[in-house]
Amino acid sequence: MVLRNTDPTAHAEINAIREACQKLNQIYLDDCEIYASCEPCPMCFGAIHLSKIKRLVYGVKAEAAVAIGFNPFIADVLRVTGCYQKSKLEIKKADGAGAFLAEQVFEKTKGKFLMS
Repeated sequence: MVLRNTDPTAHAEINAIREACQKLNQIYLDDCEIYASCEPCPMCFGAIHLSKIKRLVYGVKAEAAVAIGFNPFIADVLRVTGCYQKSKLEIKKADGAGAFLAEQVFEKTKGKFLMS
């Protein structure tokens, strides 16, 4: 949606949070979980944290996004700031079938996001 809408904030996580808040008519999603094919960027992580989502499950590390051309800032912020450790959010890397599915989604879509 970032490219389609020419909107740098239209990440999947942001769109999912917006839609959930509208559907539930509330800003806190403390009974919700969010699943992402890749570890969220700092903007998305901030939105997840602020919406009080209780659990984040992601497929591949942010370094996978860096490997296809995304700015290393994404991984650096997540690792250097310790934002995961400071959050009360349950954060889990997917495993088993969930990890396999997330990796497939990431592999199939990464070509759309190659940075020049």
